Amino acid sequence: MRTTVLGFLLVILLPSGLYAQENPFLRIETKRNFFNQKVEILDGPRSLRKEEVTILLAEDPDALAIYQKSLRRNTLNSVFAATELGLFVGTTYLVFAPRQQSSTVSNLFWPFTIGTLAVGIASGIFRRDVRNLTREAVDLYNFGNQNGPPVYFQENRIDQPIFSFKVPIR
Repeated sequence: MRTTVLGFLLVILLPSGLYAQENPFLRIETKRNFFNQKVEILDGPRSLRKEEVTILLAEDPDALAIYQKSLRRNTLNSVFAATELGLFVGTTYLVFAPRQQSSTVSNLFWPFTIGTLAVGIASGIFRRDVRNLTREAVDLYNFGNQNGPPVYFQENRIDQPIFSFKVPIR
């Protein structure tokens, strides 16, 4: 009985070892904080540092180039996020700060408001770009460079007729 159970377990576990990936399977997780976003690259449950990711991605130069591009965009995103926070604080101060002899809004209110909006939009674009570039680099590392034509299932192609016969329309 013991040998049967052991043989059964061996039969089940052997193919999983054969199909295991030689390289670690990486995934990304995005966390939003008060100031910016943090894109973590995970190897199982462990979060990798930038140096470890760079060493892992050094095997694939294309993935490493995309990851370094995402790091540069993340730096720009941090600058935009800091500028956005500063402009927001400045705009809030201009609205709520008491003035001595005037009841009108400061002349800097509209430029600060428009600047905050513009920098917020730019920061959002860079934030999304960082996330997408990091995901692209990790996918390129995990699944390799698949430059072949995309694989479509014959029954799901868009140029196939839905029905097997044509309905005449008059």
